[in-house]
Amino acid sequence: MKKFSKLLLSLLVAVAFVFLPASANAAPPNQQASQAMDNQIVKKIDKEQIYDHVHKLSVDIGIRVAGTEGERQAVDYVVSQYESYGLDVEIQPFEFQRRIDGELVTFTSHNVIATKKPHKNHATGEILYLGSHHDSVPGSPGASDNASGVGVNLEIARVISNMPTTTEIRFLTFGAEEFGLLGSRHYVSTLTEDEKSRSVGMFNFDMVGSKNAGEMIMFTVDGERNIITNTGASASLRVYDLLTYGKVGRSDHQPFHDAGIPSAVFSYAPLEPDYHKPTDTIDKISKERMENVAKTVSAALYQLARKQTPALENSNVAPQPVEPPFENRPL
Repeated sequence: MKKFSKLLLSLLVAVAFVFLPASANAAPPNQQASQAMDNQIVKKIDKEQIYDHVHKLSVDIGIRVAGTEGERQAVDYVVSQYESYGLDVEIQPFEFQRRIDGELVTFTSHNVIATKKPHKNHATGEILYLGSHHDSVPGSPGASDNASGVGVNLEIARVISNMPTTTEIRFLTFGAEEFGLLGSRHYVSTLTEDEKSRSVGMFNFDMVGSKNAGEMIMFTVDGERNIITNTGASASLRVYDLLTYGKVGRSDHQPFHDAGIPSAVFSYAPLEPDYHKPTDTIDKISKERMENVAKTVSAALYQLARKQTPALENSNVAPQPVEPPFENRPL
């Protein structure tokens, strides 16, 4: 019955996708052409490279608690990868406090910001964000939470770094997410009002690797659809399977939402039983699950970032956004 219901839901949304109204000045979308556009990105996604990143972070480096040497090694690794893709990279330090043996101790954590500049002759002035946190909880190597999210982040950055885009894309990894979204809160606090006004939206990855978790889903803070969920749903119909969305904060999309920037976190839910445990190890990781997220979001990101962004309403090969159904599924 569950499989039949999901199939019926997929068919209904697919029909809606086909008959969504186009702009008054736009030709009907050409599905074959839009899939060819996706293939420029999704066929380059390499699940082995994603897995290698997860291995490096969760096995070679291991526990990556914010403010420790493990986190700093993770930051150095992420920086080296972004730089190898030709992106402009900045390390953003910030301080936070933790109570250790009854005393407040100050630590320094770091965000990593890698920027892909738009084509200089076709820049829209808009900004897209793609983020994931690189720290882990104390005592856990954090293979799924969240080396998997960083691995997907890095692979999309690699693939899209040489693609022509008209929108600035900022690839971000955050520190101290596990202590209250501290890194992403700090990063958003540094955005100017002009940057916020030019921000199209933010894709976030958190726990996208465990083979023991539920199904892929998108979560927004307020339980409302936005450009990220609608573009993600459109991409999912073309390259993966129908995605639903739900209502959850508690990850690095929250500060962007609070600043008025549309955002959503991509995850698998319900959570894996190894969540925040020492058993969150690489043997629980599914290459295929990370690949599915990477393909879906890379197609959605490119849909927004390519020429004629963000809506692509004037393109006769433009896939249309889809309003995904709400699903009350806990993270």
